[in-house]
Amino acid sequence: MSVVVVITARPSYSRVKTVLEFLRRRAVDLRIITGASALAVRHGRVVDQIREDGFKIEAELPCLVEGGRVRESVMTTGLLVSLLGEQFDRLQPDIVVTIADRHETLATALAASYQHIPLCHLLGGEVSGSIDDKVRNAVTQLADIHCVATSRARDRVLALRPDAEVYVTGCPSVDLAAEAIAQGPLRNSDCVVLQHPVTGEAHQAADQMRATIRALEGMDAMWFWPGEDAGAEDMSKVLRLAGKKPIRNKPPLEFLRMLLGAKVLVGNSSVGMRECSFLGVPAVNIGSRQEGRERGSNVLDVIHDAGAIRDAVFVASQMTPARSRLYGDGCAGEKVAAKLMFARVGAVV
Repeated sequence: MSVVVVITARPSYSRVKTVLEFLRRRAVDLRIITGASALAVRHGRVVDQIREDGFKIEAELPCLVEGGRVRESVMTTGLLVSLLGEQFDRLQPDIVVTIADRHETLATALAASYQHIPLCHLLGGEVSGSIDDKVRNAVTQLADIHCVATSRARDRVLALRPDAEVYVTGCPSVDLAAEAIAQGPLRNSDCVVLQHPVTGEAHQAADQMRATIRALEGMDAMWFWPGEDAGAEDMSKVLRLAGKKPIRNKPPLEFLRMLLGAKVLVGNSSVGMRECSFLGVPAVNIGSRQEGRERGSNVLDVIHDAGAIRDAVFVASQMTPARSRLYGDGCAGEKVAAKLMFARVGAVV
């Protein structure tokens, strides 16, 4: 059985790493294709981390159009559809796996669907606001197999596709969170900051980052590079002018152990809802980027205001939330791999 997994961004790898590990142990012809920001130095060249973890890369597809505007995302998606079309035609896989809700996810779904290759979508059915919801729902319509994180996500997928093959597996990145707990925390800073641009608010990205910087002034904080989306260039410039030296990337397990050793995560990453809920780490979620996403008792929501953020960080740093299994029990990778291996991969029309 031939399985192609497409990884195009820093978070995508952590969402699928344990799936890859289980597939590698089985009699599966695993092909990993990387592209877009996963190849970019400024975003930590995730492709190098994948190789360091012992996985063979089938192809690298340089298609990232940089510039910090919405149209660059459109151009990147178009290029990736074309390049993936060539790869899928060459490889003729039994199934293609696409992950979550970025624009590259939609490119993967289009390239597979139009060549009648069965498509598995990981982490559909969630809600997070902005264009991501439209992308996620579009991929739901194109996919044949759905491995979702929660029961609510399953219900949303079935509402869109009543005839769909849907499995509640949990999120594979929670598997890494379970491993982080087993290995223990890494103590670096009280506060980890991971804030991305909101595509529908790209013109406000710089001011939003300035508010967070002002809020955390004088605090022991570790900053990470914002993800590749419209507005990222403006955020990066603000960070540099403020004298910050953001970390471009960390191996997924090391990053989660750092979170485990911190008092609070600040920003607007889904990590706050997903991995941090399992770790029992408080998260201050800023703005609208995760609006509608399921969350545990570890999350405090706040607007883009320096005073409000500072107050929320103070409250969160005093919290000791219970660990939650909202997004899985730490065994998702094995469950997803099993569904892929025994999927009905006949002709797709």
